[in-house]
Amino acid sequence: MVADEIAAYLAAAGLGLVAGTNLHSVPFPASAPDLSVAVIDDEAGAESIESFGPSLSPVDVERPELLLLVRGPRDGGEAAKALAYAVYKALRRLGPVTLSGVLYHHVGARPPHFLAFDANNRPIYSFVCNVWKAESP
Repeated sequence: MVADEIAAYLAAAGLGLVAGTNLHSVPFPASAPDLSVAVIDDEAGAESIESFGPSLSPVDVERPELLLLVRGPRDGGEAAKALAYAVYKALRRLGPVTLSGVLYHHVGARPPHFLAFDANNRPIYSFVCNVWKAESP
């Protein structure tokens, strides 16, 4: 899964993110601390790129999208914004790199923006990543 591979990359990027604690590949679980990141597979990615070949042959490039959400503590908009930009900078020009045995040609990211406050008045920043990668096994 793309979200899991990108989350593993972010956990190793020196941003203080720990998978299963403050870094998740699903929307924020109830146990997540206020300052957390969610990397979510967005099913609306672009169509794969294929070369001519026999039926059912592998595609040349998959182009999924990821939605990244960064939540901060109540009255912690600056902390959320700072972490959102740190994650954005770690991903915005990633590639070529191999993650979990899959070649990622390029990851492009749009800059983060304020999305909303959650039900507990915690700020949430959001941005989208476009991924160009080899087909996963």
